[in-house]
Amino acid sequence: MHAFERLKPMSMLLGIVLLVVGVVFLAAPDRVTEFLAILVGASITVFGIFRVMTVVAMWKTIVNRNLLLTFGIVTMAIGFFLLFNPEVTIAITGAILGVFAILLAVDRFVTANRLKREINVLPTVVSGLIHLAFGIGMIYSAIIVFAIIIVLIGIYLLIAGVMFILSALFFHDF
Repeated sequence: MHAFERLKPMSMLLGIVLLVVGVVFLAAPDRVTEFLAILVGASITVFGIFRVMTVVAMWKTIVNRNLLLTFGIVTMAIGFFLLFNPEVTIAITGAILGVFAILLAVDRFVTANRLKREINVLPTVVSGLIHLAFGIGMIYSAIIVFAIIIVLIGIYLLIAGVMFILSALFFHDF
């Protein structure tokens, strides 16, 4: 049996999994966004717990142990808060991404102004406008923008799942 023939069932399974996840992303983008926010809160909480346990376990040998212990406890508390308040996690993440996008927009506009006599700056200005719109959208309503992104990911996952299944069944490239 050819090595690629043995991979065929695995690619079919992966295609089906991608289809299912894509459907979930499309059917419930708000719940997926909330789940990802909870996952962020849980990750921060686990990191804080790990930091506290590490400091306590190596108490006698660690320099700045009080500062590191405080950092661990604060991180754990922030993670715990975010874990049970996913809308806050989404809002904070959206605000951070929004500010970053607005800074990128400013960079594009400054670059366009600097190069306006040398090149066609229309693509640079359009890029700046896209960054600006995304940034304002993220700051204004991160939950809606994240839901749109989740839907786009869902569409991609559906297409990828179909392509995996078609590749395994008809294209013989697996």
